[in-house]
Amino acid sequence: MNDFSPVTAAVIFATYVAVDILYAAYIIAVEKRRPLMAASISSVLYSLLAFGVITYSKNPIYLIPLASGAWIGTYLTVRWHERKAPTTPG
Repeated sequence: MNDFSPVTAAVIFATYVAVDILYAAYIIAVEKRRPLMAASISSVLYSLLAFGVITYSKNPIYLIPLASGAWIGTYLTVRWHERKAPTTPG
């Protein structure tokens, strides 16, 4: 197992924040039937996912920043979408 690097952990964290944001964008693009946008996002998304897998398979401790980044990415995306959506009266 390789040594732990705080810089690598930070990069993984940021990568998985981006992964979750891109995943939401991918779902929206598919729902809106935008094949070029969905395919482009998918390509970037799977490249970033592969980076994470390669990194944590060398050192499982990197799962911590990976999971934290995924949590933050999903949370921020849902909060942003929640604010963007019109509120229903009642």
